[in-house]
Amino acid sequence: MELRHLEYFLMVSKELHFTKAAEKLGISQPTLSHQIKILEQEVGYPLFNRVGKKIELTKVGEIVQQEALNIQGSIQSISSQIAAFTKVEIGELKIAVLPGEITDLVSTLCIQFNHLYPNIKVFIQTTDQVEKAVLENRADFGIGFQLNQYDMLQVTKLYDEEFYLISNQSNEEQTVSFSSVLDGPLILFPSMHQCRKILDKTSYEVGKQLEPIVETSSIKSILNLVRSGVGRSVVSRTLYEFYDTEDLFFQHIEKPSLTRAVYLVMKKNCFINYAARKYIKLLVREIEKLHFHTEKDSITSLRSSIL
Repeated sequence: MELRHLEYFLMVSKELHFTKAAEKLGISQPTLSHQIKILEQEVGYPLFNRVGKKIELTKVGEIVQQEALNIQGSIQSISSQIAAFTKVEIGELKIAVLPGEITDLVSTLCIQFNHLYPNIKVFIQTTDQVEKAVLENRADFGIGFQLNQYDMLQVTKLYDEEFYLISNQSNEEQTVSFSSVLDGPLILFPSMHQCRKILDKTSYEVGKQLEPIVETSSIKSILNLVRSGVGRSVVSRTLYEFYDTEDLFFQHIEKPSLTRAVYLVMKKNCFINYAARKYIKLLVREIEKLHFHTEKDSITSLRSSIL
């Protein structure tokens, strides 16, 4: 049984006239009659009683009519849902991110995304196994640092970001050496935090011990403690840009400089849903607006492939 046959049948059952139904369908009356006969053969019973030029539905025809209307409604519902999905009116978005400030970046952008697409459910999964989440289809895409390369994954470098020394006092020097950073009291994230791991690694390489006066996983607490003069802190530019830091002062860290690359990871040769595309478009726009150090070739390639 073909959908076309049901479509023809429903038009005849509506018009109760083969010629009128054929005209509305844009086919000849003999063709329509032939198609209805094929449908009747498949059903095994007549669908219309033919009395002269008039026709009426048989009892079997009434049953087929009701079920055909149900099928037609389901097909229209499917089309409507697909149209809504492609227009980012419904659906869900799953993002995997490493613990730390990237989670703050992703969460902050969700505010903009929700304003634009309020019916999209967003799930942010904080995990240290971003690649695995994407490979197992638990995330539409992931964002992290120094991602492992897998043949099944497409990894795109989004931007390079540096780390700042922040304090509540202005300093004429725009830069500060890493060794000088360690000289004063520091308020830092716990050792499990991605930012802290970079600081621990660098301090070990320069032969110094990192001993913060306060450790907290709350960026707001860090900023408030710095404001109150308890100590200084080291934060990524991502955090510095996305929080209210206008009353604080920052210095670039050098000798060595602290930077890291931020990557976007997706599954190769896999359909990227429209919600994910719209979110990534917002992310790229925000990165460019903040003038992060991006690789133009990577962003151009990303745009051409999914944006």
